Amino acid sequence: MARRSESSQSGLSRRRFLATGAAAGMAAPLILRSARGGSANDKLRLASVGVGGMGASDLASLSSHPKVEVVGLCDVDANRLGEAGNKFPNAKRFSDFREMIAELGDSIDAVNVATPDHTHAAAAMTAMNAGKHVYCQKPLTHDVYESRRLADIAKETGVVTQMGTQIHSASEYRTAVSWIQGGLIGKVKEVHSWSNKTWGYNGAAPTPNPVPDFLSWDLWLGTAPERPYSQGHYHPADWRRWVDFGCGTMGDMGIHILDPVFTALQMKDPTEVISTSDAPPETSHGMQNRVTYKYPATQYTTDDFELTWYDGGLFPDTADWNVPAGFGLPGQGSMFIGTEASLLLPHIAMPQLFPQDKFANVRLGRVEGGNHYHLWVDACLGGEPTTAHFGYAGPLTESLLLGVIANRFPTQSLTWDAENMEITNFSDAQAMIRRQYRKGFEVENL
Repeated sequence: MARRSESSQSGLSRRRFLATGAAAGMAAPLILRSARGGSANDKLRLASVGVGGMGASDLASLSSHPKVEVVGLCDVDANRLGEAGNKFPNAKRFSDFREMIAELGDSIDAVNVATPDHTHAAAAMTAMNAGKHVYCQKPLTHDVYESRRLADIAKETGVVTQMGTQIHSASEYRTAVSWIQGGLIGKVKEVHSWSNKTWGYNGAAPTPNPVPDFLSWDLWLGTAPERPYSQGHYHPADWRRWVDFGCGTMGDMGIHILDPVFTALQMKDPTEVISTSDAPPETSHGMQNRVTYKYPATQYTTDDFELTWYDGGLFPDTADWNVPAGFGLPGQGSMFIGTEASLLLPHIAMPQLFPQDKFANVRLGRVEGGNHYHLWVDACLGGEPTTAHFGYAGPLTESLLLGVIANRFPTQSLTWDAENMEITNFSDAQAMIRRQYRKGFEVENL
């Protein structure tokens, strides 16, 4: 499998970021049917996979663009599908995204995916195989291998892609990127990122229950191993806690909070990952996690740069930080420790610089934000390229998912060979790089 080019995994250059807020364009189309531009009436004809919860929010945001026409709706939950259908009565309804993409064919230009994590790659790849643009919720995929493949095929096909990290385009995150790349805190020595959320589970094993009439449970499971339905544990909201379906707190919030870290520092692939968390339950994620990454230096970091993630109520030690006495950390965010100063980026608020007196008389610019959803639509219709495209989102997700894997093997240092997509020193962890899809749910190019 071809390794991604350096240009596809790099972040934004400061000049390009400040000038346009757009990253480098996608590769030239190779096998396009609808790679740029919408239908003949200048509309982007959209089919939506997952239309409840975050899917309903995504659909509302995408359809608010004046050039979007919703023509297809898909959900395994008939109640949610009905609610969406009432809002978009002209859209055809489906319970299986494979049938929707095949049946609607050339009458759709783009697909958005907002399912549980274990279905992201299957739905997104099915759409790209059909030549459709794709907007996919975060984290981009459930497995490292899936992230690599989505990035590869997006590049090969030239379709317009965007991961649903909507605050990637927000003024707060863009401003932090510009300040860091502008050298305000010097080179970054370390970053500490955290979330107080707890997407773990330490209770009794779920009790099987009859499947509700409105739910297509087999389609909900999709690529995942077969298991009984259990009320209140999987659908509609608690699937993030389970290894087969979600990626825990790191998958939910880490992808948001680490996004500006990767963009600002132009991070590449980690070389080593180690977790100092407690051992997790066999089938679910741990309640509290702490993971430390080592990365090669970039132009914005020192040679010994490290990134540490904390969740579930764990927080970094602020004793050596240049913050005022009694300063309280926000519930979620990142602290960039530089050679000259430090930058705190709360989730979601404007960045703060420390020590405060150092910047008392410094005039600081603020970078304008954009509508992450509409930027994707505009790109599909021939506008500026997206900045959270799969060429960027794939490597970011790979790094995050290596941390999710490390949390399953506390204290075991994992050595990562990105070129060969291999954890070279621990075969148990390597086995989690790629899962086998359930029979009948295999997808071409995955």
